[in-house]
Amino acid sequence: MLFKEREKFERTDVWHYDPKFNPVAVAVLVVIFVALALVVSSLWGKANQPTRISDEALGSAVKSQEGATSPDGYSFSSHSFTNVLVLTVDDVSAEKPQLKRAEILTLDATARTAAIASIPLDTKVANGETETTLAELYQEQGPSACIVPIAGASNLRMTHVVVATEDVWDKVAALKGHGVSAILGSASDIFSSINTDMSVSDMMSLAELVQSIGVANFQHFDAAVTSEDNGAGGTRSVLDPVQLGVQLGILVAAQ
Repeated sequence: MLFKEREKFERTDVWHYDPKFNPVAVAVLVVIFVALALVVSSLWGKANQPTRISDEALGSAVKSQEGATSPDGYSFSSHSFTNVLVLTVDDVSAEKPQLKRAEILTLDATARTAAIASIPLDTKVANGETETTLAELYQEQGPSACIVPIAGASNLRMTHVVVATEDVWDKVAALKGHGVSAILGSASDIFSSINTDMSVSDMMSLAELVQSIGVANFQHFDAAVTSEDNGAGGTRSVLDPVQLGVQLGILVAAQ
């Protein structure tokens, strides 16, 4: 008897992570912020309990950043920018969460453009008088300790920071193409995996900016880096702040 080989079909009802999707997911997550503010009081009460909005430690770190400096041959664009540090971890509530990805989302309110730069986890950052990597610093001291060092390494000033679990992107992906009711119904679940310095008002303003730009217009790229010896027989990445600033549109050639 002859047996016919079974054909393999890819399931369309199960979403698979695609690195190319992440820039869109980050933007959609920001758009969902505004939906949270529109939820009725009862749902807001449920969503607010597990949600870490207006986090004091993150807010304090954001405020403690020093101003960026313009390098020789370049000046800062006169446009209005919003920089959001997005840190994706395995578990926001864990005692020592593992950092999975790091990105800088830059929104240009003047030109109505946006870009997302992926930051290597082995990026060199300052930790007081010593040097370490972004991943090691996060592991040892948490997200609030990473804001000033990554701002210094990139010569940027972060406007806000968002810490989210990796499965948030799965949840956000499931809402792709759905209406407002689906977003409202999922807000509590999604925001239980979010930690941010932003208030509801901040989130609404950011969401409105994202909507005015349009998710389809977001550009994604890897941050410009060089490699150096880490002193332990390996290598680590060093951000090129000038090139990164140019990529994001924040730095322009001096006239």
